[in-house]
Amino acid sequence: MKLSVEEAIKILYKGGVIAIPTETVYGLAADATNKKAIERIYEIKNRPTDNPLICHFYSFVQAKPFLASYPKYVEMLVNQFTPGPVSFLLPLNMPSSLQAATRGSAHVIIRIPMHELLLKLLKKISFPLAAPSANTSGKYSATTAEMVEADLGKKIEGVLDGGASSIGLESTILDCRNKDEIKILRPGVIGKEDIEWCLRNENVKVIDTLSFELATPGSKYKHYSPATPVFQIHTESEIPVKKNIAVIGFEEDFKNVSSSENLKFISLGSENNLSEVASSLYRKMFELDALKVSEAYLLQRDFGNSAIGKAISNRLEHMLSR
Repeated sequence: MKLSVEEAIKILYKGGVIAIPTETVYGLAADATNKKAIERIYEIKNRPTDNPLICHFYSFVQAKPFLASYPKYVEMLVNQFTPGPVSFLLPLNMPSSLQAATRGSAHVIIRIPMHELLLKLLKKISFPLAAPSANTSGKYSATTAEMVEADLGKKIEGVLDGGASSIGLESTILDCRNKDEIKILRPGVIGKEDIEWCLRNENVKVIDTLSFELATPGSKYKHYSPATPVFQIHTESEIPVKKNIAVIGFEEDFKNVSSSENLKFISLGSENNLSEVASSLYRKMFELDALKVSEAYLLQRDFGNSAIGKAISNRLEHMLSR
């Protein structure tokens, strides 16, 4: 069911769970201070119960009362990159009403999203929203209301439809608990170089890392996977001669390959436009599952060292069947 902002507010105050739009992906949202509502999120998603939730605020001013002391560079990052596709792992002011969302941790992941409709909603309620991605745990994230309804429509109270997510990949998560260093816990479109530029006059080290000290969204458990098994190949010549399969690649990859009744193509877009590839990636996986093929083959490609290239590579690597 599609909701207005006013309808969404009423549901949230009653402890309900709804889907909300963001610039990254759609979120499965509830009052971050309501323990019963938080537990419903875990139940609806079938999410591991030790995996904390990102808490969404309309501004850093709203978030501050929930935080303990944090490094001075945090506000520089907030001023530069928010509202926007970045989340911050910070010390929590204990005891806290957010501990159901943080799974008892003394740290919280906060985000200030860049979506006009969601910010309008956040400004009209008296609590932050805990909101992991709006999908069954392990699946690719939803980037349209249609994708949410296909996956979770019967389990939630409705969807605040804000159109297609403009970025299409989950936010960058930064561990900002240490005054001397920042760890990138989940890659996104804001990358190491962006952060280093922002803090160019500060003595802060920025580390890309794939080893995590604690469970963070997108790190500890398998994510982003379509229902269709996906295997990686290196060249078009490796496409197997099988019935009812699909091949995933750039539109440039398919110029010399002919489709057939048994071979479907999923184009991620042009290799010259990674923003387009990112924004449509999960929608393409939704289209892949709709084809009902037996398996799919991803053509291996180098997406480069840009932040968005690294983020795309990260998501595709998680999609592969083992």
